[in-house]
Amino acid sequence: MRIRATTVQLLLLLAWTGCMREPPDPGLRDERIVILLEAAPRDFDPRFVSDASSTKVSRLVFCALTTFETPDLQPALEAAAEIRPSCAEGARECAHWVVKLRPDVFWHDGVRVTADDVVFTYRSILDGQLHSPFRGDLRRKISRVYERDGVAHFELSAPVATFLADLTVGLVPAHVLEPRGGLSAVFEDDPVGCGPFRFVSRYRDQKVVLERNDLFFRPVAPRYVVIRTVADEATRVLSVMAGSADLAVNVLSPPVVARLANDPSVQVLHEPAACTTYMTYNLLDPRLADSRVRRAIAQAIDREAIVREQFHGMGVVADSILPPRHWAHASGLPGIGFDPSQAAKLLDAAGLLPDPTTGIRARFTLKVTTDRFRRNIGALVAWQLSRVGIQVDLLPLELSTFLADVRQGNFELYILQLPEVTEPDILRWLLHSQAAPILSPQAGKGRYGTPDRTLVPPGFLDVEGPQAFECRQRWWPRVLRQAAISFAGRLAGHSSAIGNGNRSFFCDPYLDCLLDLGFLTTDPERRKAFYAEAQRIAAEELPVLPLWHEDNVAVLRSGLSGYTVLPINRYAPVTDVRRSLSPE
Repeated sequence: MRIRATTVQLLLLLAWTGCMREPPDPGLRDERIVILLEAAPRDFDPRFVSDASSTKVSRLVFCALTTFETPDLQPALEAAAEIRPSCAEGARECAHWVVKLRPDVFWHDGVRVTADDVVFTYRSILDGQLHSPFRGDLRRKISRVYERDGVAHFELSAPVATFLADLTVGLVPAHVLEPRGGLSAVFEDDPVGCGPFRFVSRYRDQKVVLERNDLFFRPVAPRYVVIRTVADEATRVLSVMAGSADLAVNVLSPPVVARLANDPSVQVLHEPAACTTYMTYNLLDPRLADSRVRRAIAQAIDREAIVREQFHGMGVVADSILPPRHWAHASGLPGIGFDPSQAAKLLDAAGLLPDPTTGIRARFTLKVTTDRFRRNIGALVAWQLSRVGIQVDLLPLELSTFLADVRQGNFELYILQLPEVTEPDILRWLLHSQAAPILSPQAGKGRYGTPDRTLVPPGFLDVEGPQAFECRQRWWPRVLRQAAISFAGRLAGHSSAIGNGNRSFFCDPYLDCLLDLGFLTTDPERRKAFYAEAQRIAAEELPVLPLWHEDNVAVLRSGLSGYTVLPINRYAPVTDVRRSLSPE
C-alpha cells in the first residue's frame, strides 16, 4: 500500500509539473521576435506603470495621445490628430486645450477610440480611489477634463509647458473598464489597448506573448513579439548567441557588448541616449554643504577614463543633467576636468586636511545598486577618490532598498541613473527647493537643512540675477498663491511638495524661480533661456554631479533588419523589424 501511494503521488507530481510547463512560443520562428528583459514587468496598465520593464511592454500594448519615442526627443502626436489651445486670439499663455483624435485608432476588440476614452483615462488617474502614481503630478496641473462635440477638453490649473509631455500616458478603454467599477476599475488578466500589439498571454514572470494588432494605424511587421525575462546576464548572452533570442537592448554590460561586437552571428547598434548617470551629494552633511568639497570630489573622478575604458567609448562625459542632443541643453557650460592636484587644494581650503598617519581627509559612504557592472564602477570611483585622501566605503544595495534610502535622504553619496531625460522640467524635480524629500527644518544638519520649505521657497524675496525682474513680476505672485494652496492642503493633510527628487536638499531662490518659469512658459525659446541659466547655476554649485550619458545599445541577431535605436530605451522600433535572412 505504501508503494502504491508513493506511485500515485509521483504520478500526480509529474502531471502537475507537466501542467506548469512553459507553453511553446506561438507561430513559426520567422514570424516572431524574441526580446530579452532583465526584470519582469509588474503591470501593463499605463495608469500604473512606473518601472522601466513595465513601461516598455505597456507601450507596445497601449497607445497614447503623444509620444517621446522620436529621434529628436520632441513630443510627437500619436493617437491625437490635433492638439490646440482654446483661448482668445492673441493670448500669451493658455490654460485650455482641445485634443482631437485620429479617426483610425481602434481598441484591440475593434471598437473605435473616442474622446470619452481620453476623458475616462485622465479622470480615473485623477480619481483618488485608483491610487495611480501619476495622480499627484497631474492633479497639480489638470483641473478638469471633459468631452464636447467629439473632442477632449483639458482645463489646466495654470498654463504649463509640460502639457504635451503629460499626454504620453497610455489610454484605456472606457467601454471595457467602466462597467467593471467606474473610474476605479482595473484590468484583470485581459488588458485591452490600442497599441501595435495586443496581449495574448503571460507565463509567470518569465514570458509575455503579444500578437500584431492588424487595426493599428501604422504597419506592424512582426506577427508575434515574445518578451522573455532572464535575470542572469550570462544566460542572456547565451540566448542571443544561440539564436533563441533576437533582441537585447541595454541589458548587456558594455564589456560584454564589446566582446560581442566581433561575433558575426550578432549585430551591435548604439546611439546617444537620453539618459544621465549622476552622483548626488547630501548637503545636510556640513562637509558636503561646502561647494569646494563637492567640486574637489568631481575633479578627483576621471570620468573620461571611465567612459573610455569601462563603457568602451559607448557614451560621453556629462556637463549637465540634460544630454547634449536635448533641445534645452545649454552650450558653453563650465566643464569640470580631471585634476587631482586642484582637488587636493580645494580640500585643504575647505579644512579637510589629510591625517598625518593615514592621509585620510574625510570618509563617506557611497551607495550603489548590486548590479555587478554598476558595483564595479562604484569601486573604481571610490579608488579614484582615495588618491586625494577621501576614503569611500562602497555600499551596494538591492534596488528597492537603495531607492527607499535615497528617497528618505538616508545617504551621503549615491550614484544613480535617470533613464529617460525628455522633458527639461526634470530639472525642477531634481533641484527645486520644494522638491526635497523633507521640507521641514532638520536640527543639527548643515545649512541646507535649516530653512523651512513647507510653504515658500527659502529666500524667495532675495532673488538676484539677469531674470530677477521677471521673477518679481511673474514668480512672486505664483509663490504666494501656491503658499495659500499649500497651507490649505496641509490643513487637509496633503503634502505641499512638488516631488522628492531634490535629495541633495539644495536650495537657491533664483534657481527655483528659473525652474518655475521654465515650467510655466510655453514659448520654446524663452523656456530654453530659463533652463540654460538654471544649468549654469547647477554646474557652478554642483548639488549633483552629472557623470556621463551612456549610449543606448542594441544587440540583435544577424538577419534582422529595420530596428533603429531611439534616444529613449523603448521598443517602438520593433514594429519595423523583419527577418532579411532565413533563420539559422
